[in-house]
Amino acid sequence: MTSGFRPFDHDGTYAFFSRARREAPVFYNEETDYWVVTKRQDVLSVFKDPARFSAANVLDSLETYPEELTRFLAGNGFTVEPVQSNTDRPRHTRIRQSAGQFLNPKRYRDCEPRIRALVQEYVNGLRGKDEVDIVAELTHEMPARVVFMLLGVDDVDPLMIKRWALNRATMIWGKPTRQEMIDAGHELNDFFHFCREIVEDRKRAPRDDYPSKLLELRGGDDSVLTENEIVCLVFALLLAGHEAVTNGLTISILTLLENRGAWEELVADPALIPRAIEEVLRHSTPVMTWRRRALEDVELSGVTIPAGGKVLLSLASANHDEDQYERPSDFDIHRPDARGHLSFGYGIHVCMGAPLARIEMKIVLEELINAFPGMELVKGQRPAWTKTMAHRGPQSLLVRLGGSDHG
Repeated sequence: MTSGFRPFDHDGTYAFFSRARREAPVFYNEETDYWVVTKRQDVLSVFKDPARFSAANVLDSLETYPEELTRFLAGNGFTVEPVQSNTDRPRHTRIRQSAGQFLNPKRYRDCEPRIRALVQEYVNGLRGKDEVDIVAELTHEMPARVVFMLLGVDDVDPLMIKRWALNRATMIWGKPTRQEMIDAGHELNDFFHFCREIVEDRKRAPRDDYPSKLLELRGGDDSVLTENEIVCLVFALLLAGHEAVTNGLTISILTLLENRGAWEELVADPALIPRAIEEVLRHSTPVMTWRRRALEDVELSGVTIPAGGKVLLSLASANHDEDQYERPSDFDIHRPDARGHLSFGYGIHVCMGAPLARIEMKIVLEELINAFPGMELVKGQRPAWTKTMAHRGPQSLLVRLGGSDHG
């Protein structure tokens, strides 16, 4: 049955993994050369065991770079190196400790008023409209501008950053053609040098932002952080800090409107929104998979993954595991154990941006429900999902606002 696994096509993925958990909880996929892990307990055990499972391959491209692109990047000062999600201890510990002195729940809470004002700006732009693509009008661009707050950037086109980040995600988790890979790689070089310019600017004129804090912590000491590591941390934040949030926001709106009773409950009692967010993250996981590499032979669910084997952790499947969740395919905002999902990972590499993502999702839902309580999906549409192995989100989502300020 594992021949039915389609890593880049998200239609039908939950039905497939329901069978896989029963019949082949760990299986090898020849197309990607990965061992796919589907059971929650197995996924959790991998996350908890960095001594036997390396994170070094998390951002490896599925496709080999064309030689032409490798030469281009090498000749243009493209010096990206692993810094956080794709490093192992002790380097991971050193870098994460520095990053965490800025990227932390207190900092995110301090940003809440600015995030709310930003979301209200977008929502006000929707007033008086009838049918809109909520991705184009809100969820695509807004999360990038939140990342700009952390970076102290206020004069850059967010759509350019979104394009760069999507290119990078496609190179890592997708199957681009040779020419698409080369074109994306050229833009990737521009992306990296944009990040380098931010760091150079903060060396001259520090601000209250992420790159300035990292430079302060470095204090000229490479044993704390090198300058290139700081550039790469900025690069990583611009890549990871908004694409998953865009998908999470869009999926939350889609899922709640598909389950109209849940939407109406939130309209009646917005205090339920945090619980609804956790159930969305569990039920409709925005980041479907994550990766590891086995450092020795390891047995999971009776299957031996050989040393060096590449491991694909199905977060979406783990979040629907019947051993953990009763009726996992049901969407239930009152589910008591929804927050036990693995959508942000687990262990030493757990996502540092998870609290910020939750804040953004909460504010967006609060403002949309307040402005457009009657919002509904346009009938007859079938979402086109992103074509990567990890990210899952509709590329567009048509809604009819029908809110108190509509018309």
